[in-house]
Amino acid sequence: MQIPLKPVPIFLQFKIPQVVRRRNTQMPPGFDIPYLRMHLRTKRPNQHQLLLALESTGKLVYYAAPDFWRTRELDEHFTNGIVHERSWYFSPARIGTLDDQPHYVAYRPGNGVAWRHSKPHLLAGRFDAKNFARELSGAVEKAKAQEPLSFLNQIKHEIVKITHMEIMKLPPQLTEPEIYKIEREPMKGKTADSGTKADKKQRQVIRRTMREVSYLSQVRLGCSFLITGTN
Repeated sequence: MQIPLKPVPIFLQFKIPQVVRRRNTQMPPGFDIPYLRMHLRTKRPNQHQLLLALESTGKLVYYAAPDFWRTRELDEHFTNGIVHERSWYFSPARIGTLDDQPHYVAYRPGNGVAWRHSKPHLLAGRFDAKNFARELSGAVEKAKAQEPLSFLNQIKHEIVKITHMEIMKLPPQLTEPEIYKIEREPMKGKTADSGTKADKKQRQVIRRTMREVSYLSQVRLGCSFLITGTN
C-alpha cells in the first residue's frame, strides 16, 4: 500500500436510486417519467448531517449515484469501464442541511438538473463526472505533503470526533467495538537491522490504521474511503 506524498482523502457513499415510473404530485418541474430518486439517510443517526460535518473539515465527500438503472446498461458500462463516467456526484453541502424527515434528490438520466425534496428545491451547480474530476484535480493541486501515519490518524480522529455523539445515542446492542488508539511513529534504532525492523513495524502500523479509517468510514458514515494525490 502506497500513500502519495501529497494525499487527498475522498469519501464516497454509493447510492442505488429508486426508479419512478408513474406521474405524481412530487415530480419536479420539467421532468418526465421515468426519473430517479436518491434517498438520503436522515434518521438517527442523521448520516447526512455527519457527512456535512465531515465535508466542513475540507474533505471531499460525495454521494455517487448511477445515471442509469437498467441491468443491461450496468453490464455495458462495467464492461467498458465507464460506470464512473455515467454517474452523478452530489456533495452534501450542495444539498444543504436537512431535518430528520424523509428527503431525497430527484434527477433524470441525461438531464443535468437535480431537485431536493421533500420541499422542492432546485440544486445549483453541476453534478456530472467531468465536474467531479475537475474538483478532484483542484484538490490534488492544493494538497500538501504529509507523513502517511499522521495523515491517517488525523482523519481517524476527525471521524471519531464528528460521529461520537450520534454513536452514543444508539442502543447498546447497536454500538460498535471500541476503536483503536492513535498509533505512534515507530522509533528507528541506530543499527541497520533495528532500522529495518522499525520500517517493517511502521508499514504494519500504517496498514492497520488504514483499515481502521476504512472501517470507521464505512460503519459510521456509510462511505468508501479512497485516497488520491500526487508525489
